[in-house]
Amino acid sequence: MQYFFLMAGALLLAYIVYFSCNKGMARNARGQQTRRLGVAAVLACIPLTVAQVPVTAPSLLLVAGISGLWMLTYPLLYHLTHRKSSPDYENYMDIDFGLYLFGGLSGLLALLAAFLPDSRMVSTFVATAEVVLVFIPLFQIIYYLTYRVCIDSTGMKTIQETDRNEIIEFFRSFAWWQNLAAVVPVVAAVAGVCFVNFAYPVPAPAFGRLENAEAWVRLTIVGGLTVFLLVYTWKSHHGVFGRTGIATLYADVKEYIEGYRHYAASTEKRVSSLEAEALGQPTEKAGTVVLVIGESGCRDFMSAFHEDLPEDTTPWLRACKKDSEHFVLFPKAYSCSMQTVPSLERALTEYNQYNDKDFSESCSVVDMAHKLGYRVHWYSNQGHLGTFDTPISLVAETADVAKWTHQEVGKVQYDASLLDFLDEVDPTKNNFVVLHLIGSHFNFINRYPREFTRWGKPGVQDNVVNYKNSLAYTDMVLEKVFDYARQRLNLRAMVYCSDHATEPGRRRKPNFDGFQMTRIPLFAYLSSEYRSLHPGRMEALQSNAEKYVTNDLLYDLICGIFDVRSNCFDESQSLASTSYRFKREELLTYEGKKHIKDDDESDR
Repeated sequence: MQYFFLMAGALLLAYIVYFSCNKGMARNARGQQTRRLGVAAVLACIPLTVAQVPVTAPSLLLVAGISGLWMLTYPLLYHLTHRKSSPDYENYMDIDFGLYLFGGLSGLLALLAAFLPDSRMVSTFVATAEVVLVFIPLFQIIYYLTYRVCIDSTGMKTIQETDRNEIIEFFRSFAWWQNLAAVVPVVAAVAGVCFVNFAYPVPAPAFGRLENAEAWVRLTIVGGLTVFLLVYTWKSHHGVFGRTGIATLYADVKEYIEGYRHYAASTEKRVSSLEAEALGQPTEKAGTVVLVIGESGCRDFMSAFHEDLPEDTTPWLRACKKDSEHFVLFPKAYSCSMQTVPSLERALTEYNQYNDKDFSESCSVVDMAHKLGYRVHWYSNQGHLGTFDTPISLVAETADVAKWTHQEVGKVQYDASLLDFLDEVDPTKNNFVVLHLIGSHFNFINRYPREFTRWGKPGVQDNVVNYKNSLAYTDMVLEKVFDYARQRLNLRAMVYCSDHATEPGRRRKPNFDGFQMTRIPLFAYLSSEYRSLHPGRMEALQSNAEKYVTNDLLYDLICGIFDVRSNCFDESQSLASTSYRFKREELLTYEGKKHIKDDDESDR
């Protein structure tokens, strides 16, 4: 019966943490994680159940405590930090890790008790491992109590780049009693772990001396499952530990620091070789160019591109379309990939599907803007670090000002929150402002406030309906950005383009599964003042409005709007040039693997 209660308790704790400390999960995600946690809880308890070691043994209670600490710490601290600002987040690998950690460690202790009983060396090894395992969540708790936030990329970056002298100065910045309050729990935990391991050896398991067939069966089950749990938990590639919140954060920051050093080293080379001559008529009056990068926007669902749609998902842009003197929409735009990083590392730099350039050695829109004397502001509602964010952040960090809503504690992370940043932009200077939206990223229902709901019932998940609401919300954000920039920043030009599209009615897939995943919105606005200063650019945009384009040519579009002659800009790749050369038959998507000409739009 004790093993049944053990399993039930493990599962109950897992579910309580998962459902209490996560927010905005999709229905299918909740179901998937519920099943995953159930399997993990059962597997975690099998070694102890088969070994028939008493659950109440102090050494096993210690293992249970350490495992529970891992299950709870990061999800809870992250939840406490972001519950008021972020519409969705999900931390479940820490819970999985805690369960698998218990299964692997309890099985290992049972095996050691059978074959190496009362070994001081074993006790020392186990105590050392457990001290390390206790220290990591304790460190997170102390960090939270010190700064009132869960450790994030900024904190982790500081830790990884800190030397010994800075550590000493850090402790000196606190009162002695504050240092004592931080050190005492750690010392007490270390002492407690050592005491339990040396004073209370694990009782011998049921397979003990292997005197019969049953004992051998028990040993085989316990040994095999323990090895599986330990390998699955700690393997270097895709192991459970490597996917916990703190381990992922550590790896992402480490990757970012290494990538930044490489990118920064190549920046000097890029910029020194960059030649740029501003064309157009000179003026002393300052102006602003705005680039808005969308997320998962599909023009198939936008009324501005398809006026026969029953829902007016983009009323502002649809109205702007009528102002053909200043706005140009491109109804034949495609993304170069179905994922953010492959799309944007090309869209924001010279690197594209049609040349052999390397991302880190390619001039970016930020480099070009700087060369032309713009002050660059980059504001993002996307993530900062990680596999899906780091390459974009490398470009963003070269801006004069780069900020992420995720790093602004207390800022509600709907796209409209980016508007607050615009107050920082100095209207007396020439500015290039980049806004990176979360747009219509899945889970769609979390991309707009509940009260914004236009179609369907608020709070009810229906992916297609929720997606349309998210597009309408993006349209509203674009309107507010446009109005603000025109009224306060002397807006000269504005471009909006999505990183890629999506198919809201189908399950997400990482690989190509139809062209709807690539049909993106793209529009450009040029003010009357811009048109007078840069004659010919608007006419070029208008003449190219019905031509096909992929968003890895966005860099060239922006350079064309900058109206520049440069060794790092090919006019024939720019929609803002009358020499734009690409035909439908030449254009590619899926990172060069699919031809746009094969899209018959039958799935629209």
